Amino acid sequence: MPAGPDREYVAAASDARLADDRLPPAPPIAAPPTPGRFEVIDDRGLYLREISATGSSAIDPTVPVTPPVPVTLYIHGLAGSSTNFDSLGTVLAGHTRGFSVDLPGFGRSDPPPGGRYSLAGDAELLAKLLDRISPDAPAQVVGNSLGGMVALALASRHPDRVSTLSLISPAVPDLRITTDRGADPRLAMLLAPGTLSMATRRLSSIGPVARARGMAALCYGNPGVLTELDIETAAAELSWRFTLPWGHAATVLALRSLMRSYLRAGRWSFRSAAARVTAPTLVVWGTKDRLVDAALAIPTAAAFTDHRLLVLPGLGHVAQMEDPVTTGRAVLALWQDAATGSTAPADQPAAAGKAAAAGEPAACGQAAPDRVGAPLTAAAVGVTPSCP
Repeated sequence: MPAGPDREYVAAASDARLADDRLPPAPPIAAPPTPGRFEVIDDRGLYLREISATGSSAIDPTVPVTPPVPVTLYIHGLAGSSTNFDSLGTVLAGHTRGFSVDLPGFGRSDPPPGGRYSLAGDAELLAKLLDRISPDAPAQVVGNSLGGMVALALASRHPDRVSTLSLISPAVPDLRITTDRGADPRLAMLLAPGTLSMATRRLSSIGPVARARGMAALCYGNPGVLTELDIETAAAELSWRFTLPWGHAATVLALRSLMRSYLRAGRWSFRSAAARVTAPTLVVWGTKDRLVDAALAIPTAAAFTDHRLLVLPGLGHVAQMEDPVTTGRAVLALWQDAATGSTAPADQPAAAGKAAAAGEPAACGQAAPDRVGAPLTAAAVGVTPSCP
């Protein structure tokens, strides 16, 4: 796969603080996930797992935790699942009670009735979930890619349920159709009636191992860090998921709902929704993101009233999997500052340069193009394999 543009210059604009806390190492990508359970909400099953530091599961939210700690909800991206947050969730487990959810139609969760996928529908369902797992206090919400847009919808529609918002390469809107990073004009066809069967047939023609390798090449800045066991584990999960009747259709229909949201104007447009978010917001990006151009990181962060930005050199679309410790330190700093009412000092930006993990400061620098968005990519419909 051709390399996407490397937006190294954007890293200099990072201003997010990194927590001084020493976080534990992340488990291997192929490590078995913690077991989960179904919550029945609106007569459908929503699968979630509690990610603990020890790898054990204490999923029952009625079990008291002493001392009480804030609840965090992790939301995966397109064609992903709750396992996409195992690494980040584990390194942060000593500071929160973290729950990772399978969005409707993905992982083990039921699809929405009638195949009606929507960001707003997912957000409303997750608001009801938060009423169960964090009934007495707002939760910390972390979302990646499509999950970042669901997290935004949740925070803008239910500000009382979200205390902080962390967005990792959110799939922000842009109506450009470009060709430099996997975009494909055929994606516009997804908005037309009768294209679902064509797209699902294309997806089903890709075997699980090829799909897993394609996802790695597309999502990671350096896919070479993944072992053969990592690929085999991902392929086994994909193989099981795509035996479900809605397995491939979920990817296409969720992507279609995301594209339709790009056309939305007024109160529920991206900028209007971001402006209504009251929670302190962290935006994280990788300079080698092939799906959502890192040049969009600066205007995306600026759309939020209380914002901070961390751009990590050499990483791709899934910073929570590629560098969970540095990502975790930025997320933890957001939580700490929100709890104390402080903000990241502008003259001491976080390490977004080559020494990010050490916390060395990087000077604020060049601005990116003042345009928010993600080129429409062919990845999720099988021109190249889809990405979590």
